[in-house]
Amino acid sequence: MQRELTYHVPFERLVKLSRSAGYKMNPHIRWLRWLLIAVVISIFVFLYAYGDEIRDVAEDEGIPFATELAAIGVFLVFAVALRLLRRYQQLLMKNRFNFDQIVRLNQDDGGVRLSTDGVDYYLKWPGVTQMLLERDGVVLSHANLFFLVPNTAFASPEERLSFIREIYGHLSEKARAISEKHILPALGPARGPAPGPAGAS
Repeated sequence: MQRELTYHVPFERLVKLSRSAGYKMNPHIRWLRWLLIAVVISIFVFLYAYGDEIRDVAEDEGIPFATELAAIGVFLVFAVALRLLRRYQQLLMKNRFNFDQIVRLNQDDGGVRLSTDGVDYYLKWPGVTQMLLERDGVVLSHANLFFLVPNTAFASPEERLSFIREIYGHLSEKARAISEKHILPALGPARGPAPGPAGAS
């Protein structure tokens, strides 16, 4: 059965969907985060309420600024715990999906197609919102989606440069404006974008 649907989802709904879907995928992460915040707030309230007593006892033991040091320590533990929770969430995501699949890139007159065995993305030229260069590859973005084409994918530096010039030459004026500070240094001072109007095929 063939089906064609046309629909529109507002940006605000996509933002809410991203949060709610993340919570539903790993609900215990949300509760762990709230538990961590509650514990930290409780400790700060305790330090505020009994700060003078803690300071007096600590100074008798030769420890100055004990309350302040305790507050700083609690904050540092909180920051480290949040980072560990984020890594744990990323580990759960890796267990759901194989991120080591082979990616196939095909460029044609209309855009760039990136495919794996499980997903197929087609970035039309107007949909490439920015182009960046990382030390290990070229990044194409569409809104908050980022696609890395590693330097090892190219047979030579010349092929990589040709790819950069071709993509940059197809960017819209807005995308080119926010990409040029990252891209132009790689093209060299005497080399501009590929000829042709932005978005041309």
